[in-house]
Amino acid sequence: MKRILSLVAGALALLAAPAAAEKIKPDVAEYRAIELKNLISGKVAIDPAKAYIFVRSPQNRTNGVFLKTPSAEEIANYEAKWREEFEDEVRKYPGRLKNWEISKQSGRARGEKPVEPTEATFSIAPIDMRMIVPFGPQFVFDKTEGEDKSFSYLIEVEPGEYTWFGPILYLPGTQTFGQCYCMGSVKFEAKAGQITSLGDFLSLGWADRAALEQSTFERTLLPDRPAKPTDWSLPESLAKYPNARAELRAAGKRNNFLSALVGRIPPVPGVLAYERDVPIDLIGLAEQKAKAEAEAAAAAAAVIEAAEAAADAAPVVAAEAAEQAAPTPDPAQ
Repeated sequence: MKRILSLVAGALALLAAPAAAEKIKPDVAEYRAIELKNLISGKVAIDPAKAYIFVRSPQNRTNGVFLKTPSAEEIANYEAKWREEFEDEVRKYPGRLKNWEISKQSGRARGEKPVEPTEATFSIAPIDMRMIVPFGPQFVFDKTEGEDKSFSYLIEVEPGEYTWFGPILYLPGTQTFGQCYCMGSVKFEAKAGQITSLGDFLSLGWADRAALEQSTFERTLLPDRPAKPTDWSLPESLAKYPNARAELRAAGKRNNFLSALVGRIPPVPGVLAYERDVPIDLIGLAEQKAKAEAEAAAAAAAVIEAAEAAADAAPVVAAEAAEQAAPTPDPAQ
């Protein structure tokens, strides 16, 4: 336990450094934590080219990880990196093989014989590792005291789609703490120049015990309390900026690339359900149903329209047929 606490303390100390908050490597998703004091002083400003995610945590600090859906450019950069590293491995392979064979002849070979890299077998870290956007527990945007004590976070990100990967304390280079929602979660769009509010949704106050039971095998410590509506509101300090409530959609399964505890978010009314271990996109199903009903209605209307057109044309056709069938008068008579 002491070792774990030491790791956490050391990692948080690194996260607390201003450079860590302000500078992110260019080959990963860009983000930074915004603090109210810096917004008030003018040290930072809401950038219309950036997007912002707001999170509120009742009573306690919190932390978690979002995953950005990679853009076409980010995918291209990742593929270029894969190609670069693959070609480097191909170039190094003959030397590695030769060194291993020399070591084997002298009886000092260690490990298995080097395997020649191929496009089918070579891999690098998954692109998800580049799309990580962590927040908390440090760099609180603001906090309130009293009965309604809360801690809020404001994360500046690149515009795009983000998936809630779960309440994970991401400490690069050390052990990962927390739970990934690898088996089902939600996603949302963070638009440029806008603060997208998750309010206190991530704290799961909206989920009653029955819903919470669907997200975990460990149920003995689950709170037995009624569901509480999510507070999507922004503090007064942010309400003056363009903002919107997060429009949640169901997100499917993800690889547990951080080796965290595996779990899933509770079913979200009107958004996400589960059929055993399969996440169900309720909004997508509703859209498909509406589309099918619209297509069926359009097809039925087309049949009716065709029938009405045929009915309107029937007398004309009959008259033309009768006229053609009538005998032609003899001019000589």
